[in-house]
Amino acid sequence: MDDDAAIGASERLLHGNERDYLVREEALVMEIGEFRILTMRTPGQDEDLVRGFLLSEGLVDDPRRIRGILLSKGQPHEEPGRGPAGSAGRPDRARILLEGGIDPRREGILRRSHPIRPSCGVCGLEDLESLLPEKGAIEPGRPRVETGLILATLERFRRRQGLFHTTGGCHGAALCDREGKVCGFGEDVGRHNALDKALGMAARTGAEPAFALLSGRAGYELVAKLIRRRVPIIVSVSAASALSFDLCREAGATLVGFAREGRLKIYWDEGRLSGPPSRALRP
Repeated sequence: MDDDAAIGASERLLHGNERDYLVREEALVMEIGEFRILTMRTPGQDEDLVRGFLLSEGLVDDPRRIRGILLSKGQPHEEPGRGPAGSAGRPDRARILLEGGIDPRREGILRRSHPIRPSCGVCGLEDLESLLPEKGAIEPGRPRVETGLILATLERFRRRQGLFHTTGGCHGAALCDREGKVCGFGEDVGRHNALDKALGMAARTGAEPAFALLSGRAGYELVAKLIRRRVPIIVSVSAASALSFDLCREAGATLVGFAREGRLKIYWDEGRLSGPPSRALRP
């Protein structure tokens, strides 16, 4: 088990005395000025998660405005039978120091009616339009990337998902440059969190990703995050939604789905993918 899997997995005694590793799902409270946001996530890369969330939701437009992310450990819920009676746990916390504060027009993102859940990226929002990236956000035709490179990078991405191989219960996301080098990576019980971890890692290193890899479907919320961060090529191992397709077409992003077993399906291109047609089979 690698270090990331060791942090994100917890061993349990199952029925029949079989032992297995389950993915951890624990609370993190993000404190941004007067706002408090509770999200359920898999521990690990918390600083990247917070940074990625701020950037991908448009709360901060420049990573340099994030002056500090102060993490403090809480007390997770004890496994039944191991902790003291009535042990309820205490969430981890991340206090965020920003230069200039939050744009008042974006405060609606923080005024959610309930905590963020790993399966929902827009739950509780009253103004859905506030999350939409601008039209024509991405320069057309650049960069050019070989389809064979994407497929080869996808295989390395799968092998890197140590937490998934250990638990079978998490999502993964990666950001790569035009040579296929991974500049951002994340795994989490929530697909939005996994992507935010990858985005935060890439922003921390100052990388400019050429394409993103998603372990599940290309849903609207993930595509919106990537377009907001000007990632031009989005590749999913599963299907894309109709809204994701419309969003990529309007923003000028390349959308690829069903990328698996040496095949991929091009939903929308804008002339970025190159290479022999046999590398881009449509199932």
